[in-house]
Amino acid sequence: MMNIETITTELQARVALLLVDKNDTTVNLKIVHRAKTWRDKVAETEDFIHKVYHTLDEVLLYNQVQFKSDIEKEHFVHYLEPVVNDIVIRNISE
Repeated sequence: MMNIETITTELQARVALLLVDKNDTTVNLKIVHRAKTWRDKVAETEDFIHKVYHTLDEVLLYNQVQFKSDIEKEHFVHYLEPVVNDIVIRNISE
């Protein structure tokens, strides 16, 4: 049986690791810094959202969560959207 709290906690921890890696790279690249356009920020946020959902897939696979159908998985992902949105909103760089 799947524990949603475990999935959520693990997702948040793995996304935090993604952010640490991103911030380490950003620190090294600040020498050649240019102002980000609105388009750059939107593209970066969309990329981050895709990474969060990819990470969710990895967490589900790691925890051996199997769904009976794609529709069942879509319902589960939809159920977790508030968690994903919260993660994205808290981590959007200004």
